[in-house]
Amino acid sequence: MTFFVYNVDERVNMKIFAAEIKDNIAELVQTSTSLAYCMPAELTEPSQQNAIDFAEKIKADSANPKQVDLFYLKSILVSTGWNKNDDVFNATATWDARDTPEDKQFNFMHNENDIIGHITGSYVVDRNGDKIESDTQPDDFDIITEAVLYNSWTDPENRQRMNQIIAEIEEGKWFVSMECLFAGFDYALLDESGNAKLLERNEGSAFLTKHLRAYGGNGEYEGYKIGRSLRQISFSGKGLVSKPANPRSVILDASRAFSL
Repeated sequence: MTFFVYNVDERVNMKIFAAEIKDNIAELVQTSTSLAYCMPAELTEPSQQNAIDFAEKIKADSANPKQVDLFYLKSILVSTGWNKNDDVFNATATWDARDTPEDKQFNFMHNENDIIGHITGSYVVDRNGDKIESDTQPDDFDIITEAVLYNSWTDPENRQRMNQIIAEIEEGKWFVSMECLFAGFDYALLDESGNAKLLERNEGSAFLTKHLRAYGGNGEYEGYKIGRSLRQISFSGKGLVSKPANPRSVILDASRAFSL
């Protein structure tokens, strides 16, 4: 039997299967339909020069440019592949969600009560930093987001705080971390030889849910590393953080319109 339930905030729907009810994780699966990651970053580029070349390629004019009360940012929101929490952004689901970040919130440290800006646009680049102009989905890619921070505050404390944040961004002390909603997932399996496959989550496979790290498991099953491959993704915003989950989620370009 398949159970169909609504998420507690009614933004997304999640199917619950009998095995997940039997394993006493149905409520956790039902309510865990949003993600916000904050984890240590690691250098993944082969060299510093490659990172510089990548950043130079994606520089472009921001939407609504040269506004004195806006600070402009361009950064990697998400990359396809397996992250450090064993959540997997497969190419098809991520490609389908590529336009969803636009007009979403930009907050401080994943606190939705501390909005400091918003996302103005998004586009896809390959792993060399070249913009994907066609509708042909590549195998691996990054989603780049353009955003603004609000640079004008009447309250002196808020103004001082934002000036400090912007100064630290310019010093390379901050990163971005994506936030998303999802309405389903499958199982990504990786064997000891590094061979990967995707297994549909259904009534027959739902016993694997309890092995996922997201639901209290150890991320392994009979010699396989097991991850949660997200489906029906909608990117809901991003946070300014000190430690991102995706090592590639760096701020690639930042600029002031002009100095006050």
